[in-house]
Amino acid sequence: MLTAFQNRRWDGDFLTLRRLLGANELGRVHRFESRFERWRPQLGDGWRERTPGAEGGGLLLDLGSHLVDQAVQLFGPVRGLYAEVDARHEGAVADDDVFLALEHESGVRSHLWASALATASAPRFRVLGDRAAYVKHGLDVQEEHLRSGGSPTDPDWGEEPPERRGRLVTEDEQREIPTQPGSYGSFYAGVAASLNDGAPPPVDPRDAVAVLELLDEARAAG
Repeated sequence: MLTAFQNRRWDGDFLTLRRLLGANELGRVHRFESRFERWRPQLGDGWRERTPGAEGGGLLLDLGSHLVDQAVQLFGPVRGLYAEVDARHEGAVADDDVFLALEHESGVRSHLWASALATASAPRFRVLGDRAAYVKHGLDVQEEHLRSGGSPTDPDWGEEPPERRGRLVTEDEQREIPTQPGSYGSFYAGVAASLNDGAPPPVDPRDAVAVLELLDEARAAG
């Protein structure tokens, strides 16, 4: 059994957006904006910052893999790509500021950002359809819960506080949308089901290859 740890498929905000799209709450989507932006003014000592992009370092291969995977999962294969892949920190050897524009075969355009130099973060998601928009700020809470000593077995695991909910915006109203609890444990349950019961792997490795091909194209274009 071969799979890839695309854990961001089980982020609460992504699960919520997927549910909204499945219920056609937004109508026909024409633009998807997605970001992982942080403020890291000093160049770090980790392998991501100290390893050149050609050898596996940088944000394009780190957070970019999740951004592209989520976009493809939601809106399908890509037929066109534009990229900006930059190293902004003084002395940086790996990319730390990335923008990708994808044109999906479905007609949706995805605009994707990953940055370590965002002093003011834009929405995590802004999704525009012909019926409504979904706007969501802030990152999934599961990593935050782990750092604070939480466990996936906790009864409130992955639950986001009400003040961090996203909004569904129409011409006439805005309403809060409760965020579905994130569930990284579902990935491991999928691994167990694949090994024990012959179920498909939780992430098809061919999906990972397709994302890597797009990232290679982005590096060449950027």
